Amino acid sequence: MLDIQIASNTNVAKITLHSVPDKPGLAAEIFGRLGNEGYNVELVVSGISYKGKVDISFAVAENELSPVQTLLEKIKDEIGAERVSHTTNIALISIAGHQLAQTPGIAGRMFNALSKTGINIDTISTSMSSVTCVISEDQAQQAVNALQKEFQA
Repeated sequence: MLDIQIASNTNVAKITLHSVPDKPGLAAEIFGRLGNEGYNVELVVSGISYKGKVDISFAVAENELSPVQTLLEKIKDEIGAERVSHTTNIALISIAGHQLAQTPGIAGRMFNALSKTGINIDTISTSMSSVTCVISEDQAQQAVNALQKEFQA
């Protein structure tokens, strides 16, 4: 039996840097500056490079959205990004466990459980021990319930 933990966080906002040049060091520059300013990033998703550009999205605490966006507006021209956008009223919903990487189909089960309850996934991020989805904030509890049922957690 899998030991799956389910977590949600509704105190987040998603920020996207659009059309960032796809070159070494820019992610280090962006997230290094955020860290140096004391901002914690909870999730990072980078899109597929297209014509040498990539979108980078990440989640921050909702109460940090304004100052983080202000900082990014200041540095976007330095790094060559096209624009900065944000999304509020979102939630991070995650499953985590030590055996996730060795258990085929876990992500599919998660996505299916969310889909069956009508929850659309905005963004997906995975690691060796977790799968996290960005969903609408008003569906966070419904998502937790669906995942608890799916994984008997």
